Amino acid sequence: MNTETSILTSDRITLRPLAFDDQYWVLALQQDELWLKYIGSKNVNTLDDACDYIGKTNAQREEWGYGLLAVELNDTKQPLGVCGLFNRFAFECPDLGFAMLPEARGNGICYEACQCVIAWSASEGYRFLTAMTHPENMASQKLLQRLGFKKQGFYFDKTFPKQHLFRLELQP
Repeated sequence: MNTETSILTSDRITLRPLAFDDQYWVLALQQDELWLKYIGSKNVNTLDDACDYIGKTNAQREEWGYGLLAVELNDTKQPLGVCGLFNRFAFECPDLGFAMLPEARGNGICYEACQCVIAWSASEGYRFLTAMTHPENMASQKLLQRLGFKKQGFYFDKTFPKQHLFRLELQP
């Protein structure tokens, strides 16, 4: 997942690196009320900010060998949101993250994208993944549990408020 050409696919979706042409929907996603409520502002308020975010996201992916990817429909190439792995620097394995545009919610797209990322993670030899959600974000908590994640308690970090911490075992 660490090159510009890396792609994960399923029957309905493709996960690909973010491109600067994605700036419009990346800005819309980061201004979405659920993003702001559950993830919080990342100071992406203009198209230039969206381009900066895309550049930083891609640089992190290059550095770590994994990162956040755009999720798009195979047949229309319509972008739907983001899904991928983060380095929280708190665990020995990466953290799963995802967010979908309003029109992509509730139809299994995020579940499918997460399955692609989880399968890739297992193939790369990761022993486990973590994930975090805002305590009030019941939809994401249900999704993580459907994916097989188990609630571990809470995670506290100075950069964001208390989060529910989940863990998924990948290797025996």
